[in-house]
Amino acid sequence: MDRRHLLKLTSLTVPAMSAWPGTTEARGAGNSTGLWGVWDQSFARARFVSLSHVLEPDSPVWKGFPPTTRFSQGTGRLDDAAPYASFTYEKTGLETTAYTFATDQFGTQLDPPAHWHPCFPSIDELPPTLALRKLAVISIAEQVQADVNHQLTVADVVAWERRYGRIPAGTVVMVRSDWHKRWPDAQRFQPADGKFPGVSLAALKFLHLERQILLHGHEPLDTDSTPTLASEDWLMANGYMQAEGVAHLDQVPETGALVAIGFPRLKGGTGGFASFTAICPPEWSHGTQPGEVPEAPLALQDKRLVWNEATGRRERTAACDKPKGKQSFN
Repeated sequence: MDRRHLLKLTSLTVPAMSAWPGTTEARGAGNSTGLWGVWDQSFARARFVSLSHVLEPDSPVWKGFPPTTRFSQGTGRLDDAAPYASFTYEKTGLETTAYTFATDQFGTQLDPPAHWHPCFPSIDELPPTLALRKLAVISIAEQVQADVNHQLTVADVVAWERRYGRIPAGTVVMVRSDWHKRWPDAQRFQPADGKFPGVSLAALKFLHLERQILLHGHEPLDTDSTPTLASEDWLMANGYMQAEGVAHLDQVPETGALVAIGFPRLKGGTGGFASFTAICPPEWSHGTQPGEVPEAPLALQDKRLVWNEATGRRERTAACDKPKGKQSFN
């Protein structure tokens, strides 16, 4: 089969729309047209579920990376005459954070094929069309309960399709194993025996070559548990991406949802800290609808952030006092 055909991504339409909103519709004080109408008719009522882990200095990393990630109070100055110093709420009215990462393969991540091959795109070279896609969730959680080393098979995919229909081209397929529930226990998340749920090479070839999916994601930090990482090697050598360290797939429907993908475009990056958000139908039992929680302004918290030098992070420990408003540094 022609390689260019294999790498081609098909265009997608947004599901659950009875018709494209070509005419204006009165909404409040204005009109909704084009994609504004799509928001009003669908996304404004949808439920949003984060599929990403919260990152901390001691969050699990792949066993081959050193555990040297550090968070520290950021330094700077408010005018050219002042020396650089730590920004603190008490001294300057603001705080920043400095991050030192041992690797760009950290937490919930998006792997570009440059991770393994220098002739494929790096994280900053990925197309913007990744931002929103159809989401299919294939669960192997039951199989993993019996065998933690279960690798997604072609039979698992075919069984899913018998129930939900053929996976559309260009879809993001997430493999649910419930492995994310072991986070952030590094020893349980990266067990010494090397056994964890993964995705077999045969299943990956089926998904990409037969179903032309956009990418797949999994909950562990490796694609498969073979000694040579056979599945990941094939993916990267053929120009495909993948998501790793995905969380909360147990809160997402198997079909009918979308996934929003965000990541920083680090120049020449061979990996990317990523944010995956599932956008679920309004009748779904999990997630949050727009306007259901405070968004603008955001809610005042009961406890304030306090830097903990011992743990190397900010934690909410002290009672909050009412903000005094913007301070002047002139």
